[in-house]
This record gives sequence, structure tokens and C-alpha cells, in this order.
Amino acid sequence: MTAIAMTAGLAACSSDKSENLGQIGAVSGFLGGVVADEPRAVRVARDVLSAGGTAADAAVALYATMTVTKSSVAGIGGGGVCVVHMRSAKKVEVLDFWPRPGTRTAADQTATTIPAVPRGLYALSARYGRLNWAQLLSAAEQYARLGVPVSRSMVVDIDANRDRIEASPMLREVFMPGGNTLHVGDRIRSVNLGALLTSLRVKGPGEFYNGALGAQIAKAVENAGGTLTADDMRSYKPEWKSATEVKVGNETLYLAYPPRSSSGRSVIDQGTELGAILNRYLADIDVGDNAAQTNSGRSGFVVLDRAANAVVCTTTMNKPFGAALGADSFGLNLAAGDAAHAQTPLIGPALMVNPFVWEYYYGIAGTATPAGATKQIATLAEDLIGNGAAANISMNSDGNSSVNIVRCLGGVPPHPETCQFVADPVGGGMAGTQ
Repeated sequence: MTAIAMTAGLAACSSDKSENLGQIGAVSGFLGGVVADEPRAVRVARDVLSAGGTAADAAVALYATMTVTKSSVAGIGGGGVCVVHMRSAKKVEVLDFWPRPGTRTAADQTATTIPAVPRGLYALSARYGRLNWAQLLSAAEQYARLGVPVSRSMVVDIDANRDRIEASPMLREVFMPGGNTLHVGDRIRSVNLGALLTSLRVKGPGEFYNGALGAQIAKAVENAGGTLTADDMRSYKPEWKSATEVKVGNETLYLAYPPRSSSGRSVIDQGTELGAILNRYLADIDVGDNAAQTNSGRSGFVVLDRAANAVVCTTTMNKPFGAALGADSFGLNLAAGDAAHAQTPLIGPALMVNPFVWEYYYGIAGTATPAGATKQIATLAEDLIGNGAAANISMNSDGNSSVNIVRCLGGVPPHPETCQFVADPVGGGMAGTQ
């Protein structure tokens, strides 16, 4: 699919039919929008916004759907990081549920991670959601159980990782059924994953981490040669923390992680606070050992609701299709746990609001590969510093460079007509709005 850049030329007013909350069409007028690398997940998230859900609700539904439709970069056994803006709370904070390696109990084990997504998504839903948790997981559950047409975005990942899929019985069963590689429009189906999503929908993540299910999953992973224990499952918790703040005129840009480097070359004009910190991110790319990040199995999305709440996330499996190891009987593939792949992004998701009136202005998230991080830095410079600010940035070609953006440079709520929802064609996704 080509890039989709939608301008929300809509009336500033919108209404919420509270008696129809949870039903598509409950919101009339401007409902916000979503941009991500997988079209089916975008449609599910847009429906959640239409049903009166918050940006947090839509982000949970989108991520859950991607565990089925784009599991190369977003699985139940993976994780992510989100910058979250809740206007009514006058707050921006970071939800960090980046997956961390499980406990090694034998020398010959394959490094895998503790699955972070269930508790991460539940934390987002519980803190900033409006709709019922079960409703947010229902589309993903049905797609896994009954099957869903494969998108071009997913097929690109399957084709690029054919050797890894062929070498893993669990991946081969789903992505090469009968020995045949899936093509666009073929149906992808994982009954075991569907059953796991049913458990999460009905029981929440408690049983997954603390109950018999968690112990069974840990034992299955250990038997398969991965690094995961029941104690790992019980002790895992996502973290709410403060964002890195950068002044941009009257607005503030909030970043998930600070740059690792304390300084950087003056590639971007150092006359602004944003230029200085972007140069430090560029230095991270230049000086770091980023070979493992080239093919890191990550994606990014942006969600905005009609009330100007926003969620901007980077998802990860650390490698495309993760470790290709997990608990087969539960349809659970874990993210790769080796240190080189499990490190946090070179630059994570970013979100800009006005901290005086708490209006939304800008959100951007990418793949966090060297190529994606460089493209994200260049885009931030051009959009927020000025035309030509990225002229001296040497674009990197290491890895996927998809970057998704929601610009509302007139400010939302008052000026939704200024919003642009831009899906990067490299990611094969789309933008969904009204």
C-alpha cells in the first residue's frame, strides 16, 4: 500500500453518545486516528476510537491485534515502550514494558525473554482506558482462532525471514502451513494462540503470570531450551516512569529514553535544545555497536483520540519473529533474549504537547534500527526545527526505516483540521481516521 497522509478536515466539535459507548459509531465528528505498520490492526484500533475508547484503549486493541497479524514485530512474548499523554490528568509519562531476559538455568539454553505484553497492555488499559479489557482483546482472539487475511506488510517479513521460519516447527506451522509460504490474502491462523488470548481476555494477566498457566508456560519454555522460570513470570512488572523532556518553543517534546551519549557532533544546528539532543542520538548511532539492531524486529505506532489523549509506542520481538522458541502448545513465541538484541531503542517514541493547556501537537514512532532511528531524527529536525535542519544528516541504510507520524501542528482539541496522519510506505501499514 502507498503511504497514506490524511488531513482531518473536520469540524472541531464532536459528540459522544454515552448510551452507545462500546459500539462503533458512538463518537460522531472528529474521533482522532491511528497510524501503524499493519492495516488490519489499524482498522481495529480505529473502531475502538469510534466506539468511544480512549487512545489507550485503541493502543491496547492495536497491539493485541498485531500479535496475530504482525507477530514478527509484536508478539505476546515480546514487549515495548510507550509515551502516554492523558489530557484530563495533565500528564505525560512513559510505560516501559521492554522485555528483559529470563533466568538461565543451564549453559546450553537459548536466551529468551520474560513475556511483557500482557502486563504492559493491562497497565495501560487500567490506568487510562475507558472500555472493558475483554472487548479490547476480542478481535485479536477471533483472528487467531478463525484466521485473518495476511497483509503485504506481514508477507514482506515472512519472505525476509524464510530460513528462520523453516528452522522453527512452531513458526513453520503458522507461517508455512503444509510447507507453503503464505502470500498476500492467504489466511493466517493460530488456534493455540487464540486459546491463550481467550485466557487473557477472560481472566486478565493474573493467571498468565501468577497462576498455574504461568508455571506451565515457564516449564514448557525451559523444556524447549529457553530461559524462563516461574519466578521470572511472577516477578515481572512494567514500569511507569518520567519521560525525557525537551523544550520546542512553547511546547515540550517527551521522549521515552534519553540519549546514551553526553554530547554529539554539530550535525544539526546546536542553537536549539532539540538540535542538541538529536545530535546526541546521532552520536549513539555512530559510536555504538549496533550490528544486532539492523535486523531487530521492531515497529512503531501513534494513536490520538478526540480528547487529545495520545499513545506513541515502539513494539519489539528483538529479532524478527523473536527467538523462534517458546511454549508451542500455547502459541507463545518469546522475544530474543541475547543482550545485543534486547537493548533498548536507539531513539524511542516521542510525543509533543503544550504543557500549559495540554494540547496535542505531534507524535512519532519508528523501527529503532539504525536506519529507522536516523530517519526519525531527521524527520523530527525537519518538522520541529525547520526546513533544511536535517540537510547534514547522513541517512543510514542498516535495517528497516519505517517511521509513522501524527502531526497536529495547530494543536488539538481546538484545531483537528490541522492533523495529518502519515503512514510510512516502508512499513506497509496505513492511517485510519474519520
